[in-house]
Amino acid sequence: MPRKEIEGDWVMGWPDRKRATINAGKDAQGRVINGRAPITELEGLITPTDAYYVVNQLDVPDPVHPDDWVLTIDGLTERPIELSLRDLQKLPGRTMRAVTECAGNDAGFFDWQRSGAKKPSRINQQDMQKRASMRVNNEMPSTEQIGSESTTTCAMSAGEFTGVPLAEVLRSAGLKPAARAVRLEGYDRGQPDLSVQYRSLGRSDIALVDPGVINYEKGLPIDKALHPDTLLAWSMNGEYLTHLHGAPVRAVVPGWSGNWWVKWLQRIEVMDHVPQCYYQHHYFVYGDSPEDPDKKPIMAMGVRCIVIDPLDEDSPLERGSHKIRGLAWSGEGAIQRVEVSVDAGQSWRDAHLEEPRERWLWVRWSLLWEVDAPGDYVILARATDETGRVQPQIPWNFQRKHFDGIVPTEVRIA
Repeated sequence: MPRKEIEGDWVMGWPDRKRATINAGKDAQGRVINGRAPITELEGLITPTDAYYVVNQLDVPDPVHPDDWVLTIDGLTERPIELSLRDLQKLPGRTMRAVTECAGNDAGFFDWQRSGAKKPSRINQQDMQKRASMRVNNEMPSTEQIGSESTTTCAMSAGEFTGVPLAEVLRSAGLKPAARAVRLEGYDRGQPDLSVQYRSLGRSDIALVDPGVINYEKGLPIDKALHPDTLLAWSMNGEYLTHLHGAPVRAVVPGWSGNWWVKWLQRIEVMDHVPQCYYQHHYFVYGDSPEDPDKKPIMAMGVRCIVIDPLDEDSPLERGSHKIRGLAWSGEGAIQRVEVSVDAGQSWRDAHLEEPRERWLWVRWSLLWEVDAPGDYVILARATDETGRVQPQIPWNFQRKHFDGIVPTEVRIA
């Protein structure tokens, strides 16, 4: 039977090859509200918009028409101002490419390393609809329910963002000398679902702070706010932002995990201290336990390197020549080196790094593997960034955030 070559009005030119899309979860109205990227199916560096992962902490708001959108900049400014989208676009623009990654991406690998739990799969994704909130009538999930949850993976993508540096916007309003932080507020609003935290913790036997109904907000330290690559973006991958990705304007905070990339921006408040935002001081924190008195907000990502081909599920492979391929990225600098082992770490070889190699974007890497002997093989890959950090960097933490460990790919050669 001939394979379908046409999708809509387009002749695709690739037998049975459709455009990649996210593995989507929907709300009660049938609207897509979250999804995971098909990382193993993509080529190139930029994730197509329709395949870009999506995570939302609060209710997805109704769209605001770009003509009606207004951004307020106030607080410790010389000139509190309001900017329309047209006003924002008159400021000096900038385009930047970066990886976006959910802080909880690959959290299940922490469990696998620490307690021998089942190793997560990047292709056997649970139906995202089953990931809907377990909170019903304010009842918290049981430990059994939490333990039955599959873990998040493939919550990572890379895009090209066009907008204006946040520093330009702050400059237009005039920063006062006492400025120490910038609070970014979105117009998404709701009551945080504590079951999300319980799933992150892997337990439900402790009391969590419930802030009630809030707007999503983050308090950027002033140095990161003024970095030239921190943007207020209205465009993604050459098009205006879609609503689900934060239109009309969202924050882009390269190197830091996605919870900092505030969507649906409506207000920027300059402050003389870092505010006690819920999603900064109660959730998305490092600590040894929920009782740790020295919990810290998570910020820059670690050093990451993943194998996308072959996968565990590809076994058995034939003897001969195979190209091991993957992606590597870092929260603090461009990737300088990727090393690969095909003998469970007994020996290592340098992989080929493809150009371009940009500071905030992941790099594609590959290694040609000639294998003649049948048997079981363990493939490992580790990355080094331009600051000298070698994977892994992030230790286990009680919320299981920013996993950057080395995950083996186990294959059998027939």
